[in-house]
Amino acid sequence: MKSRLGRRTKRVLLALTVATTAFALGCTGIFAAWLAGMHVPIASGATYLRVEKIAPPGSADRTAGGLTSPFFILMVGNDSRPGVGGARGDALHVLGVNPAKHQATMIDIPRDTCWNGDKINVGNTHGPRAQANDVAGLVGVPISYVVDVDFAGFLGLVDGVGGVDVNVPTVMHDPYSGAYFNPGLRHMTGTEALAFSRDRHDFPTSDITRTHNQGLLILEAMRQLRAQMQNAPGEFKLLALLGRHAQLDGIGIKDLYRLGRIAFSLNPDQIQNITIPYTGGGCLGLGASAQGLFADFRDDGVVESPH
Repeated sequence: MKSRLGRRTKRVLLALTVATTAFALGCTGIFAAWLAGMHVPIASGATYLRVEKIAPPGSADRTAGGLTSPFFILMVGNDSRPGVGGARGDALHVLGVNPAKHQATMIDIPRDTCWNGDKINVGNTHGPRAQANDVAGLVGVPISYVVDVDFAGFLGLVDGVGGVDVNVPTVMHDPYSGAYFNPGLRHMTGTEALAFSRDRHDFPTSDITRTHNQGLLILEAMRQLRAQMQNAPGEFKLLALLGRHAQLDGIGIKDLYRLGRIAFSLNPDQIQNITIPYTGGGCLGLGASAQGLFADFRDDGVVESPH
C-alpha cells in the first residue's frame, strides 16, 4: 500500500509542472502551488493562492486511464494588495492541455482586452468564476479550473520555493514596478519576480509585452519546479509549503491523480506561449487573426498553425 501511495504522490506532485502555473502576478507561484497544493486540501497558514474547479471536463474524456480530451485552465494574477481593492485580473493566462497528444499551449490575454464594453480584467472583481466565464466567452473554450493569486501570495510562493531563474529578454529600468534588470539569466526573489512581471513602462507596447513576459516567467518556473521534484527533499519542501497555503474548492483526489498522470507526458520546453492578436486603444480590440487562433486552440487545446 505504501509503495502505491508513494507512486501516486509523485504523480500528483509532478503534475505541478502542468499547470504549475502563473501568477499572474502569481504566475510563477500559480503553477507550483496548483498541483502540489491540491494534494493537501486544507490550508493551515496564510492563503497564498486559491484553486477552484469550475466545471468538469467533458464526459467523453473519462477513461480507465484518466483524462483523454483537451481541457483548459485559467491562471489569474490579481492586483489585490494593501491600499488597492477590487482584485482585478491583471495577469490572465489560459493553458490548454491535450493529454492524447502530450502537448499544451498557453494563451496570454492582456488585461486591457475589451470584453462586453469594459476591460476583461474587471471580471475578477466578482470572483474567479466570473473571470473564468469572461475568458471562456472571449476565447470560446470551457474553463475547467481557475488558479488565482494576489501580490502577497505571489511573493510568498516564489520565496517559498527558493526563487526563480529568469532569462531577462531586454534591459528593464522601470521605477514604477521596481524592475531594474540587464538582459540575461538572473535568479529572482519574489520581490524581483513580481517587479519583472509588472513592468510595462519600459516597452512601446506596454501591457502587451508585459503579458508576454509573464508567460515567459511561467514557463521558467515550470522547468525549475519540475527539476526540484526529482528528489525527495524538494518534493517535501514544496508539498509542505503548498499544503499550508493553498485554498481549494471542488478539487478531488481523482482530479489530482488524473492530472498527475498527464504531467508526466508534458515538456515545458514544448509549450507554446502566445499573446493574442490585438488592435490599439485604451480598451484593446481583437486583431484580425484572433478568431483563427481561438478556433485552432479550441479544437484540441494545441495551437498548430501560425497566427
